[in-house]
Amino acid sequence: MFENSSEAAGNSRRPILLVCLAVFGLMTGQQMVNPILAPLARELGFSELALGLVMTVGASGVVLTSPFWGRRAIAWGHRPVLLTSLVGAMAALLAFAVVAQVGLSGVLAVPLLFVLVLLTRGLAFGLAWAATPVTAQSYVADVTTGEAERIRGMSLFGAAQGLALAVGPALGGLLSFGGLLVPMYVAPVILGAIAVVLWLSLPKPQAHRERPVTVKVSAFDRRMWPFLTACFGMYLGLTLVLMTVGFLLQDRLHLAADETGQATGLVMLAGAGMIVLVQALVIPRLGWRPARLIQTGALIMTVGMVAVTVAQTGVLVAVGVGVLGLGLGFGMPGIMSAPTLLAGKEEQSSVAGLLNSCTALTFMVGPLIGNGLYEIAPAVPYVLGAVMMAALTVFVFVHPGVRQVPAARVEARALAG
Repeated sequence: MFENSSEAAGNSRRPILLVCLAVFGLMTGQQMVNPILAPLARELGFSELALGLVMTVGASGVVLTSPFWGRRAIAWGHRPVLLTSLVGAMAALLAFAVVAQVGLSGVLAVPLLFVLVLLTRGLAFGLAWAATPVTAQSYVADVTTGEAERIRGMSLFGAAQGLALAVGPALGGLLSFGGLLVPMYVAPVILGAIAVVLWLSLPKPQAHRERPVTVKVSAFDRRMWPFLTACFGMYLGLTLVLMTVGFLLQDRLHLAADETGQATGLVMLAGAGMIVLVQALVIPRLGWRPARLIQTGALIMTVGMVAVTVAQTGVLVAVGVGVLGLGLGFGMPGIMSAPTLLAGKEEQSSVAGLLNSCTALTFMVGPLIGNGLYEIAPAVPYVLGAVMMAALTVFVFVHPGVRQVPAARVEARALAG
């Protein structure tokens, strides 16, 4: 059965691909909408900081409920948690689309409209979104053993995220040629279709099987906090850019709302495309250990952040974001695999929850920091990001905790091998 570890160990590829499909579907739906959020916010009469608050509320829901969903994945099984997440996210995005359409018609006062957006795209979507990544990570950790297999499994998880980061903005930008609302209505349809596929394809959990004992792991555990620090820094750097780049492009290039959505989609595609290429083609063949992946990723992201800071054209902004994606493509598998290799089997769901909460925390504070600083001056969030990434690079090179993962060198194996 799907969640029987002895059978899953020998036949884990198909279930891993299915849970990665859930990750891909969820993030594709999210990323389709993200490129049009900046121009949509201005059309609805929201400030940059107001949009940041919406994103922060959504991420807060992820941070607060990720540990809960990690425990539910063990108690209920992976299948029902994934389906609950996808259906909930679909309903939240559909409600957000309806609210946005009503808002663009001008029949609602801006304060009421803001509250409705906060509840739909912020709170409801964040609560539903939280369940899928932590469940997928927990499953990959459950059915893989050893450093090489674990990194390869986490690379599949990362590749699903990266592919969604590429497909979502590109599809959203393309659909925005038909208007800002088109991607918002297509996104929940995609989520619904993925949910149906999983409902039909994922085997049901065994009816009366013994559930494994779980042990809670603290974020301040000496094994974990260096990697959580690296995770927070890398994702915060990316978040500072992603949450403000739409405003940056609209202001520097003097674009209309629809044009901003299209340009933002292309820039996001540049970053996500690099993540996909690295995760799918480079990481499985390098054979690098987690520490080297993290160190290389932090260094490259520092270069990318500097490039975005000084960019004066749309092409140069896209190049800078592409370099950021390249760095995260290296760092992500190391960040996601190292803590699970240091944890026992009974700690895996808790570790997955910590990692998911850490990434979500960046989306909680990043929009407030980035969008708030953008209102002061457009260059400020990027200067802060460059300084932060430089400091993180020094940290991951000098701190001994980053090099503590035991095991042999990662084998150079293809991602699908």
